[in-house]
Amino acid sequence: MGMKYIEPVKSVVLFLLVMLSVVLTFMIWTYTPDYKFIEQTEGKEILIGPQKKIEDVIRPYKAIYRFDKEFTGTISNSVMEDIMEGFKGWNVLDLMPVNNNSVNEMIRTNNCMTVFFAGEIPYSAFNSIFQFADKELPETTFNRMIIDWSNYNNKDLQVFFVSGNNEVLMRSHVSLENANQFVRNIIEPAKTYGTFKEVERDGSTSLYIANDKIESAKYTYFVEEKPELFKNVLFTNPNNVLRTDESTTTKYQDGMSRMVIDSKLKSLAYVYPAAESSVRIEPSKLLTDSFEFINEHGGFTDDYRYVSTSTSNNQLDYQLYLHGLPIYSDQAINRITTVWGDNRIFRYKRPYFSFEKDIPSEKEMKELPSGPEIVEKIQKLKNIDLSDIDDIVVGFYLTHDQSTIVTLEPCWFVIRNGVSTKLTPEILGGVKNGLE
Repeated sequence: MGMKYIEPVKSVVLFLLVMLSVVLTFMIWTYTPDYKFIEQTEGKEILIGPQKKIEDVIRPYKAIYRFDKEFTGTISNSVMEDIMEGFKGWNVLDLMPVNNNSVNEMIRTNNCMTVFFAGEIPYSAFNSIFQFADKELPETTFNRMIIDWSNYNNKDLQVFFVSGNNEVLMRSHVSLENANQFVRNIIEPAKTYGTFKEVERDGSTSLYIANDKIESAKYTYFVEEKPELFKNVLFTNPNNVLRTDESTTTKYQDGMSRMVIDSKLKSLAYVYPAAESSVRIEPSKLLTDSFEFINEHGGFTDDYRYVSTSTSNNQLDYQLYLHGLPIYSDQAINRITTVWGDNRIFRYKRPYFSFEKDIPSEKEMKELPSGPEIVEKIQKLKNIDLSDIDDIVVGFYLTHDQSTIVTLEPCWFVIRNGVSTKLTPEILGGVKNGLE
C-alpha cells in the first residue's frame, strides 16, 4: 500500500474508533435503566392485584340532596365516583371550626347536598383531590360533607365537614372555577333520583333512607384464590418459610413472623410480633402507612373502601364492596384489617380471594322491603335501638360451600359501631320480607 493511502486510512480508522467509542458510551448510558429493572425484580415486585389511588378506597356510600321540600338521594357506585371526580380542583380556602348548630337542620336546608362516608376521614387524605389553602391541616376527621351550592353563580360553595360524633364541625369556602360544571354534573341529575325519608331520632343525627322498594340482584361468583402469592409478598425470604398443614388451616412461619390461611373463612392472618408497639399514630399518617403497605403489593384486589380507624391500637379497616354495596358475612372474612406497629406492619388480616367473574345463569332479581318499612319493623324491636345505630344499609350477605363459588344475597343490615347485623325475618319478627 503506497504511502499516500496511509494518512486517509488512519483518519478513517480514527474516525471509526471515535464513533465506536461514542456508540459504546451511549450504549453504556442507556443500559443502566435495565440494571435498575433487574434490581427491582429481585426485590418484591409481586403484584397480587392492580395498584390504586387513595381516592379509589376513599369513596362515599350515599349522597342526599335537598330540593325545596324534599330529599332525593342515591347509593349508586357510578354517582359516588362522579362525586369524587367532581371534587377535583376545589380550592378549599379557610377551614374554620364553627359552633355546632344542629347538623340535622343544616342537612335539611334547601340547596344543600350531604355526602356520607363510612369511615372517619383525615383531611390530609384529600390532599391529592383538593387544594387546601392551609398548609397545616387539622388532625381531626370527618365522615360527612354538607355542600351548600346556593351561591354557585359566584363560583363559591360553602362546605361543612362533620365528624361522626358531631363534636367537630369545620366550615370552609370553596372557590371553584367550574362551579357551573359541578352543578350540571353532580346536582342537576339528582332531581331525577328517588326520594329519601328523614328518620329523626332522639338526641342523635337523623337517618336518611330511600323511600322506594329496593330491587337488587342476587349474584353467584367464581372467586380466584391466591394464598401462595401472599406468602411471597409478606415473607422476606419465602424459601425459608416452614409450612404446616392442618385440617382447615395452613400455617407458614420463618422465625420472625407467621401467616395462617383459614380455608373456612377464606382468610389470611399475618403477624410480625416484634413490631408490636403502643405508640399512637395520628390518623393521617396511619391511613397513609396502611394504604401504601397494601397498595405496594397490589392488595386492593377488589373494590375495598376505607371504613374505620381505631386510633387506640393503630388499626385501620377496609370493607369489601361489590356493585356499590358492602359485603358482610359470618362465613368468610370481608375486610382488610391492618394494625400498624413500630415503623412497619404488625398485623394484617384479609380475604385471600378476589371476585373473578359472575355466573349469569345464576343471577336472580330480588325485591327488598323499602327503607321506611324496615325502620317501622326496627322500631318495634326490643334489642335494636334506632338512636344508637350508625346507619341502615342494603348490602350483600356472602355464603360459600368451601368451593371457589360464592353467593351474594342482597339484604338489609343495621350498622352499629362498624359491626353489621343482618335483618333476618326472625329478627324482624317473622314477618315475610322477601328474604326467605
